[in-house]
Amino acid sequence: LYDVFVTMKQRACVASVKQLWAFACPGSPGGGASVYDARAEYARMGVGHGDVGRHWRFSEANRGFGLCATYPPVLVVPARISDTTLTYAARHRSKGRLPVLSYLHGNGASITRSSQPMVGLKQARSVQDEKLIEAILASSEPQGTAPRFNAQRSNIIIDARPTTNAVVNRAVGAGSENMDHYKRCRKVYLGIDNIHVMRDALDRLVAALQAGGDRRATQLQSAQTRWLGHIENILVGVRTIVEAVHQGNHVVVHCSDGWDRTAQLTSLAQLCLDPFYRTMRGFAVLVEKEWVSFGHQFTLRCGHLGHPARFTVTRAARPKRDAADASDNDDASSIPDEGERAITPSANADGDAGLDALLQTGSMFGRFASRAFRGVQSRISSAIQAATDDESFYNEYPELQTSYVAPGNAKSAGFSIGRSKPDHETSPVFHQFLDCVYQLWVQNPTMFEFGERFLLDLFYQLHAAQFGTFVANNMRERQGLDLAAATRSVWPWILAPARHERCANPLFGADKGRRSASVLVPDTQFLRYWTALFECYDPAFADRPAATADDGGAAA
Repeated sequence: LYDVFVTMKQRACVASVKQLWAFACPGSPGGGASVYDARAEYARMGVGHGDVGRHWRFSEANRGFGLCATYPPVLVVPARISDTTLTYAARHRSKGRLPVLSYLHGNGASITRSSQPMVGLKQARSVQDEKLIEAILASSEPQGTAPRFNAQRSNIIIDARPTTNAVVNRAVGAGSENMDHYKRCRKVYLGIDNIHVMRDALDRLVAALQAGGDRRATQLQSAQTRWLGHIENILVGVRTIVEAVHQGNHVVVHCSDGWDRTAQLTSLAQLCLDPFYRTMRGFAVLVEKEWVSFGHQFTLRCGHLGHPARFTVTRAARPKRDAADASDNDDASSIPDEGERAITPSANADGDAGLDALLQTGSMFGRFASRAFRGVQSRISSAIQAATDDESFYNEYPELQTSYVAPGNAKSAGFSIGRSKPDHETSPVFHQFLDCVYQLWVQNPTMFEFGERFLLDLFYQLHAAQFGTFVANNMRERQGLDLAAATRSVWPWILAPARHERCANPLFGADKGRRSASVLVPDTQFLRYWTALFECYDPAFADRPAATADDGGAAA
């Protein structure tokens, strides 16, 4: 049993991403580059040609990642802005993530993305950053013409954060735009909470799913409402962006660093505005462009590496038992009592801290494995308690010594494996993106080429780390790891003919009249709890019937 514990800890807590399954999974590496090419995709939008695209140009100022370490090498910026101006503008933005083009609509309106400005308490400003924003807002107007009458108040700078959070960031030298210096636009705060609040909401939902007793229904309803409240906030922001762009206005989007909430908003808005992104291949391009190339931190947010601190052995101040007694009580202790739970905040919240530790992310997979793991956890706890009475125990198993936690109080008596503290970098950011896509799919079942199974498969692979697509934190890190050559991309797998057929939406294109409207507007009053996802569907179970909008997988 000791070896089982040590093995689980070693497998869950790897030191490098190169120890992940993606680098050992059999198959032909590569494939991601064939799905997304930055120049080709922006050219499809019209960049560099036509009346709309001639106001934009490609810039290689970030080749070698000298301008911004977390941006892609090729950027699209206003044609009248030089690379020198970009260099100075980047210094005024957190992590150097200056405003660059994310999406160009057919009417000339644009979505650009960035990070927060480095304003600080002294209200610092950057003339170059102001010129860059001004050029973005004027990109759809013919050269030399006066701005439209309503342009000043119709263009929007979106700050995804709550107002209080933005103001507090001034204390660390950041903050939000001073609108006295940014003309021809207005600023809107969306009030979307940070990664820590989102992680807590997911933890509460998972804890409610795992709970038992009479209060389970009440706890589950409360957790579902809280989770859907966050989904609603995101979709409200998406609706604001979609309506503005559809009316011909420009939108600049940022949060704090521009790789979490910003990616959610820009990608979902494009999904609503451009029918191409609602095809399977188009969705792959969207994820590669807005999430992979613009530096969403998949390794950190998904907790792929794991942390040894999540495995905690707590020794209790309770009477000693010998090893024989501990072994004889396996059946009786298959469900750990209150004294066998870890004395950590996360353990008190979800009641299955050992499982939470094993599965790294603290996500819905906890319920999936809990039945098998709970009994093993109890046996290990009992056996460790008996064995550690012998001083030679830690000489043989030094891996457990660093996880030892001194006794707390009588109520916490017992040994257990748990997460000693939450990992403050993990958060269900991409998970929420997929949930929002699910909401749009439920509301518009004839407008998406893919169905629910497509989204479920992506969620599974997000945490399985079987493919290099969802590994690493930015493009520079991906190039350093040579992911394109060393790992497989998820897209050839999911777009293969056999799986493409399984993931296809049979209702796609059925309502041709509505499809011609092309632009979707999220209905925030019609949101559903994603039952199929939180039931822990595993695509390895080939006998599971495909989930559709008409069955329990989409039921509220």
